[in-house]
Amino acid sequence: MPPSSRRREFLRLATAAGTVVAVEGQQQQQNQPVQWAPRPLFNGAPVLFRSNTLSGPATWLGRQIEFRPAGDADSKLYTALAGVDLNTKPGRYPLVIGDLTIPVLVQSRAYPVSRIRVDSRFVDPPKDEAKRIAEERELKKRVFAESPKERLWRGSFAAPTGTTQTSPFGARRTYNGKTRSIHQGLDFAAATGSEIRAANSGIVRIARPMYFEGGLVVIDHGESIFTLYMHLSEFLVKEGQNIGKGEPIAKSGATGRVTGPHLHFSVLWQGAYLEPATLLRL
Repeated sequence: MPPSSRRREFLRLATAAGTVVAVEGQQQQQNQPVQWAPRPLFNGAPVLFRSNTLSGPATWLGRQIEFRPAGDADSKLYTALAGVDLNTKPGRYPLVIGDLTIPVLVQSRAYPVSRIRVDSRFVDPPKDEAKRIAEERELKKRVFAESPKERLWRGSFAAPTGTTQTSPFGARRTYNGKTRSIHQGLDFAAATGSEIRAANSGIVRIARPMYFEGGLVVIDHGESIFTLYMHLSEFLVKEGQNIGKGEPIAKSGATGRVTGPHLHFSVLWQGAYLEPATLLRL
């Protein structure tokens, strides 16, 4: 056989072998009692666990979750929405459901660094604002601790606005060259007055002006899952109101600690902030 023919035959066999391996890998994943996405997981990622056979309570990263019907009560697909804290180190972590323990790989993801300048009062708040800031911190702490155990969200999460995504989640920020923090959400370009919509169904827990967040709406989706919408100029909902996915909740603005008009969108699960962009793709 000429060298060129041998080379073509080698490539054909290698491709065929790779296809077999890929198919077998997909079959192995499909045959697992629990599947998840994204795969592999990374620090800061939301994760959607799915099973056609297992339901009920489970434990993930030391937190309690529950596999519930994905559709109506007769659904044969059970899901649990959870996450991986930003500080989680790479490794295999057990998902425990019933008598079954499933090792789940978590990889490391590097996040960027950004430097921005804001009004100095948001870096070194005046002393007369200390009481307000402390009260707002306690309000958020109380709200985040009182989520109902039942699931209020339904189906996939939708972007709160159709505009361009700008500053990503996880960036380590320096404010005015001194204050360091982590960007715990995803920014969208949004001119003042742009309509902002609920990412999923739930209950409005906060809809009021805050010192750092500016106009803030917090929606409780049950199961200790919250979405936060910041820097708003106008509220279209009230606290305690039931809201459906896609319903208008506010208008964007440039309030609070900002450099200009935009929407800051955050996802909180059991006290851990998660990457919104990945959640919107699940």
